[in-house]
Amino acid sequence: MNARDIRKFFLSIVLPSILAILLFIISFYVIIIPSFEKNLMENKKEMISELTNTAWSLIEEYYNEYRAGRIGREEAMQLAASRIGKMRYGDEKKDYFWITDMRPFMVMHPYRQELNGTDLSNFKDHQGKRLFVDAAEIVSEKGEGYINYIWQWKDDTTLIVPKLSYVKGFSQWKWIIGTGIYLEDVQQEIKILEKRLNRIAFVIIIIIAFALLYIIRQSMTIEYRRKKAEHKLLLSQQKYKTLVGASTIGTLMMAENRIIYANQKFLDLSGSQRNELSKKRIEDLFDLDWQSITDSFRDPGKSVTIETIIKSRTNTIEVLLSVSKVRYNNDYSYIIVVNELSRSRIINRHSKVLQDEIQSSVLLMNQSVSHLTRDYLSCNLDYPVSEAVNLLKRKNKSALLIKQKGQIIGIATASDFLNRAMSEQIELNAPVSSIMSAPVVSVSENCLIHEAILTCILHGISYLQVNNTEGKCIGLLEYKNLLEVQQNLIAQLFNEMNKAESASKLKDIYHRMNGIIELLVCSGARHGNLTRLISTFSDSINVRIIEMAIENEGAAPCDFCFIAMGSQGRMEQTLCTDQDNGFIISEQFKNNEAAKLYFRRLGERITADLNTVGYNYCKGNVMASNPQWIKSLKEWKEQFSLWVNNSDPQSLMDVNIFFDFRAIYGNSSFSDDLRAHLNKIAKGKAVFFYHLSQEIIRFKSPLSVFGKILGEHETPDSNLVDIKKLLMPVAGFARLYALRALITETNTLNRLKKLRNSEDMPDDLIDEITEAYGILMETRLRLQTTCLSEGKDPSNILDINQLTNIEQTTIRKVLSLINDLATKVRLDFGGTI
Repeated sequence: MNARDIRKFFLSIVLPSILAILLFIISFYVIIIPSFEKNLMENKKEMISELTNTAWSLIEEYYNEYRAGRIGREEAMQLAASRIGKMRYGDEKKDYFWITDMRPFMVMHPYRQELNGTDLSNFKDHQGKRLFVDAAEIVSEKGEGYINYIWQWKDDTTLIVPKLSYVKGFSQWKWIIGTGIYLEDVQQEIKILEKRLNRIAFVIIIIIAFALLYIIRQSMTIEYRRKKAEHKLLLSQQKYKTLVGASTIGTLMMAENRIIYANQKFLDLSGSQRNELSKKRIEDLFDLDWQSITDSFRDPGKSVTIETIIKSRTNTIEVLLSVSKVRYNNDYSYIIVVNELSRSRIINRHSKVLQDEIQSSVLLMNQSVSHLTRDYLSCNLDYPVSEAVNLLKRKNKSALLIKQKGQIIGIATASDFLNRAMSEQIELNAPVSSIMSAPVVSVSENCLIHEAILTCILHGISYLQVNNTEGKCIGLLEYKNLLEVQQNLIAQLFNEMNKAESASKLKDIYHRMNGIIELLVCSGARHGNLTRLISTFSDSINVRIIEMAIENEGAAPCDFCFIAMGSQGRMEQTLCTDQDNGFIISEQFKNNEAAKLYFRRLGERITADLNTVGYNYCKGNVMASNPQWIKSLKEWKEQFSLWVNNSDPQSLMDVNIFFDFRAIYGNSSFSDDLRAHLNKIAKGKAVFFYHLSQEIIRFKSPLSVFGKILGEHETPDSNLVDIKKLLMPVAGFARLYALRALITETNTLNRLKKLRNSEDMPDDLIDEITEAYGILMETRLRLQTTCLSEGKDPSNILDINQLTNIEQTTIRKVLSLINDLATKVRLDFGGTI
């Protein structure tokens, strides 16, 4: 290495290592050893305090004997003093107790018996300290305490050493009992402790020094290899630059989302300057991200093609990228060939989209009106106008059929009540027949939507009576509902949604969208398109509600991301769904209580409005209104780390919806960062995947051993099955394998698509799972639209007896496949812990 590299190495590796050793030595002698010494002294003081309390308890025992009249006072005092005088403790059994009184006179001293009974007021130690007077003062003021003085060494009167005693008064006899420790003993123990700690510190320093030397040596080796690898990389880059430069098609060479080289053809196509190119990433050049490119490679030997646009030009150019993965210098690089899409290919693609839209419109217009027919109200022709108005208002209807002797003879609409009754000044108690229109135009329930529209236009009316095949009235059809189908209603609803200013308006749009979904289901639209439409609509509802909430609560105090979990996170919502959402807020505001309060209020407003619209509150309270799910990015990462590293199978079943999170509003980079963290911590975690797999393994199939589908109660006559529960193991299967493969997709079908061609996931199995999922989802959507047409709330409870034999056979095959999936999961994950 040259002098500059050596200096850099010394400052970044060697110097911090030396400072680490010095810091350890300083902290050891300045903090650790003094702390041990202090703790040892405190323990000694606590010991003599406890011993003194024990002797004090013995005196109290004799005092109680005296109080009970069993012995005299003098006898009790003599017995107590005699017994305490014989008490010894310590390793040599030479440590003792002594007793004085408050005058102070010596009551008992086992080694200085010449002092017994003498006045100690003027007794001083070798430093002139009147220790017994000090003891009496401490007991008089506090009742107990510590004194320092000089005293003979145990029973050796020739050796005088420092001593620390603890004294405590016995007020009934005005005695003071005390015992002490020789500080020489404590200092000796401290020296022994210091020697041990010094030896330990020396061993630790030697180990740290050898470890740091090893690290320094390894770092030097790594630095040498890095330099060598850089040299090899430079040679490899020159080789590929030559190939790229010779290409007559726009070509790029990239490594780790860094542009290594681009030929002149690409520079001309993109309008970029060569000196600017090295600073750009793939996201700066094309409408896609680097991760999507790297994730596309299942087989490094095959190239992938991606349609996108070049972003760096003023005029948008659609291009087709052909990406190849090449290996050199033990790493991967990517060669990207850029072809401009031909005009015919672009036209064909847009034509296909237009064809799908036209086909959807044609399918809708050729549906029967029965799905748009709604229940009707009726009354007799002599019914008062005022009562009729109240009836319409109470039932929230806009038209009323008028009957005479059970036969429908006319209709009175809301506009009739407003216009004719007012202009003609009809009395409120007048019969409703005075403002009705007659006769009522009727159509058959088999009438097609476009035929019903023509009938309304020809007669200039807003309502049609719908009759069954027997000519009996089964409901009313409103012209405005027919027009909604004729127009590009979906786009119109989204436009209205963006302009809505209240949750009640959004609720009206939500119900109208449910009507469109009902028609699409009946027209045979694919479940994937329907769930995607429902989820896109739901996302837009969420966004508008969040915008309205921010308008009411004020601007957010920091960056945040509103995330959805569960079915919305997987983009698999149906007509019966609830909320699963939360907030990721900026790290710098995680401890800001004002910010947390703002997001809690914001979350409460958002979830309340969503509930008003039709997205029910989550029964488990997994919502942005719950402070538990308002977290900073770091807190969310810690939460996911806890789930991955410490959870058990049951708790993971309760939180698995969180693994399907997706950004809905705000700074989506928070969600992306959290997804990257989840993939990082989950990678290779066998215990986590074992626990996560238990949801699928423990799934109890409603298919009996004899092939009969059992209902919820598992009795022979039970026929009700929750179809949502049948979908859970399929979604869980895709989630489990996608997390293991580090796939960022959350949608079940997209996850399965990404898993295709992997080692343990053959194409035919993916095809079977995809088909099974489609069957269950289509059945679920049909069930929910049937509920809507019958005037009920959408439900997931399926009556097996309502299915045809073919449908029941199909469901049995799906359940059999789910059982096979559980077996596969058990084999792949059951033995990994």
